Amino acid sequence: MRAKILIVDDEQDIQDILCFVLADAGYAVQSTGRGDEALQIARQWVPDIVILDIGLPGLSGLELCPLLVDLSIPVIVLSSHDRDDQIIEGLEVGAEDYVSKPFNLKELQLRIEKIIRRTGGGEAAQRITIDVLVVDLKRQQLFIDGQEVSLTPTEFKIIEILAKNAHTPVSSEVLLRQVWNAEEWIQGTEMVKVNISRLRKKIEVDPANPRYLLNRWGYGYLLTAP
Repeated sequence: MRAKILIVDDEQDIQDILCFVLADAGYAVQSTGRGDEALQIARQWVPDIVILDIGLPGLSGLELCPLLVDLSIPVIVLSSHDRDDQIIEGLEVGAEDYVSKPFNLKELQLRIEKIIRRTGGGEAAQRITIDVLVVDLKRQQLFIDGQEVSLTPTEFKIIEILAKNAHTPVSSEVLLRQVWNAEEWIQGTEMVKVNISRLRKKIEVDPANPRYLLNRWGYGYLLTAP
């Protein structure tokens, strides 16, 4: 099955170019210029990846991105070259990657291919492998060196989010929203810390000196290879 790509950009020229190039590369492609329409398409068509502009009518890219992430759909953000704040905001709400406008088409294709290979694009993403860690999304299981690690549903949800954003920090705020559906919580940050600590005890040989589940101060937590 061909991998499916949804292009969301209010510039018709960009839609047309990307549709032509990506369809020519063998992908199934749909496009729209509105954020609210994109959400409807994503729910019904379930693309393997979304190329998302930030400035959109109906629903902004920053509003749409976490909704797509909640649907387990990877997102690449398109940002104006002089708006670094847009890139940071896009990554904070769950985007996998970003490309600045004007962008190189070959570079964008390579970034798309990398994400689709990792997530098993073309069919529902089943497993994410990070060194000796394997996250089985369908069965909701974590394996280390082939041995299953017993996790609570909350712990697995955290690992799932971190695995889908592998090698990229995910903030406590994003984890609160996606794991506990909480925008604000007085003890929320502490709740995240406690669960991260429990996870380290289960997946790290030396939890005090973690190799896989790291903390990037000021940015968040990330799951990565040593």
